[in-house]
Amino acid sequence: MLRFFQVCGLTLLIQLTPLVSFAQQQQPGVNPQQRAAAAEQYQRAQQQQAQLPQKDGQAPILVMTAEQAIAAGAAQAAKAPFAPLSEGDATYLDQVLNVWEKKTGEITQYQCKLSRWQYDPSTDPTAPAVIDEGIIQYAKPDKGLFRIDQRQVLAKKSPNPEYRKSEKYGEYWVCDGEYVHIRDRNEMKALKMQLAPEQRHQGIHNSPLPFLFGVKADEIKRRYWIRPVQPPAGSNDVWLEAWPKQMDDAGNYSRVQVVLDRVDVLPKALIVFLPNWEAQFPHREVYEFNERKKEWNLLDAMKQKIFMKEFIETNLPATWQVIVEPYIEPQEAAQPGQGSPATQPRVATPPAAQQQLR
Repeated sequence: MLRFFQVCGLTLLIQLTPLVSFAQQQQPGVNPQQRAAAAEQYQRAQQQQAQLPQKDGQAPILVMTAEQAIAAGAAQAAKAPFAPLSEGDATYLDQVLNVWEKKTGEITQYQCKLSRWQYDPSTDPTAPAVIDEGIIQYAKPDKGLFRIDQRQVLAKKSPNPEYRKSEKYGEYWVCDGEYVHIRDRNEMKALKMQLAPEQRHQGIHNSPLPFLFGVKADEIKRRYWIRPVQPPAGSNDVWLEAWPKQMDDAGNYSRVQVVLDRVDVLPKALIVFLPNWEAQFPHREVYEFNERKKEWNLLDAMKQKIFMKEFIETNLPATWQVIVEPYIEPQEAAQPGQGSPATQPRVATPPAAQQQLR
């Protein structure tokens, strides 16, 4: 099951930025003399740190930029899990991403039916353990909805699997532009998380699914190692494969395969390989998006009111517990003796590229 929260690494001796992997790309010409000088500077800083008085038993924190840490040999830039793309593949990828961004940018309202198959090899080696049906809705620029309405669980294992209706509700997620609402209909609890000021009304954030809302080509290349892959025989769709560079994404999935419809250049399916995915234990979730609608006629005021109500309805029954998490400005890195340092997301180290597509 996908999680919605960021995973942050602690600032220890070196403060790493989310884009450590880009530091090496932006400074590809670090020669041995520069590396030696950086290492010497790093050693001097360590010696100076050791001579500083401790307070409350804590040594001062030595903070370096990602570029300094890599140049000094104190950190390594994460590497792509596959060989560099050929010039032709890189050009093709850029063309696909740019058209995809253009197509999503043209959408003002969108909805589709969602099917999801959750595979858990510990439950059954071949059949999905859970089958879900639900809906996805989006209204530009910042309103989104993801809701599972029907759930079936495996009742009889392969080779002739059978399913029964689950009494448990599935996920229910809403973004209204200022808050992300995560509703647990089983426990009758709602978590209402306020977005950072710079994120409000600027797009969809903390979505339960990647690559669906407000796609930006530059952001995709910043957050993921991505490449085109060969579709299965008989498929005319465009297939892309992406590995996360950042820990907040890697906490949700190890890689994602995106299936773009060649006609409308929008996702028709996603294969999400979970963090614990292995070839021998292929934990994964397969999503299919059907009855995709965009720019349909909403002149009927009542229909539009019902559509938009999904995003703005915040009143819940009195029996529900609502937990509100207001946005809190991140604190500056603490000085010695002033508590824990601020945290920063760290770059993920991807697994080796796998040849298996499904």
